[in-house]
Amino acid sequence: MDISPCGHEFAISLLQIRSENDLYKRIQTILTELLPDIPMAMYLAPSLSDKERLKLLALSSSKTPPDLEYLLARAETLKHQHILCGDNHLCIVLRSNKAIMGLLWIGERLPTARSYLIAHLINVFYHQLNTLALGRIDPLTQLLNRQTFDDKVIEIITGEGFVIKREQQGIRKWYLALFDIDHFKIVNDNFGHVIGDEVLLLVAQQLKDNFRAEDFVFRYGGEEFAVLFQAHDRSEARSLLNRVRKVISAFNFPQVKKLTISIGYTVLEEIAQVSELVHEADLALYYAKKHGRDQVVDFEELGIAGQAKAETDIELF
Repeated sequence: MDISPCGHEFAISLLQIRSENDLYKRIQTILTELLPDIPMAMYLAPSLSDKERLKLLALSSSKTPPDLEYLLARAETLKHQHILCGDNHLCIVLRSNKAIMGLLWIGERLPTARSYLIAHLINVFYHQLNTLALGRIDPLTQLLNRQTFDDKVIEIITGEGFVIKREQQGIRKWYLALFDIDHFKIVNDNFGHVIGDEVLLLVAQQLKDNFRAEDFVFRYGGEEFAVLFQAHDRSEARSLLNRVRKVISAFNFPQVKKLTISIGYTVLEEIAQVSELVHEADLALYYAKKHGRDQVVDFEELGIAGQAKAETDIELF
């Protein structure tokens, strides 16, 4: 391999990117340029969390992916090494506080200088990804923020994430649920905003702990939360949401003691607009609040699908 690219220029190009999707595309382009015709596979923790299983991000050849469990076991054994050399491959390990956050498998041994260059660029990519991720986080709850919500919905309904097929589990669709803490104003009025903030933080933690790593939990605004999650059908979605509702109603909040939440949800349709989907989930949530609170309502049950769509079809002149 006689390519001598400037690693500095590659690093600068990564640091200048302000979109996570563009950053993913850029690192793949760089790797393809640096490793022409060489098989490679890149894995990453989806939400940059050490609690998540690594997900295949890119595969550059028609060969099947390498044995991830073997690579992880070897990386765990060689905890202090970032570049692992095999007989006919190379593995670059991304670590954060000793946790394995990503792997780049390269199906060929490389010269030492080239290996270190690629390892450096992978680290630049990862740190820039973390920097961009910080802009997506609500500072109080550490959930994804409202500004990120629209982008994530659009990404799901227009991209490869619309339906997810998991091993041995079949096809699952995406759903949107809106959560609202019942009588939250009373909490602030009776206990003050410091306790109110603590309640928001604890509810956020319960939501995060009770959804899968590949689902997305947002602080949507005030005492309202949004979750994009996966289920096989509406019945399974309701069951999952009811389980979360019961977890929160059973939780003992400091001073406040007991709280409940109301939930409205809808399925993400491939052709829907974000405003339409939010409006559907919001109508279901409003119905839940108006009819007793502490319950889960499916938008489809309301029987107003056509009417709800018409209300969101507003033309701007």
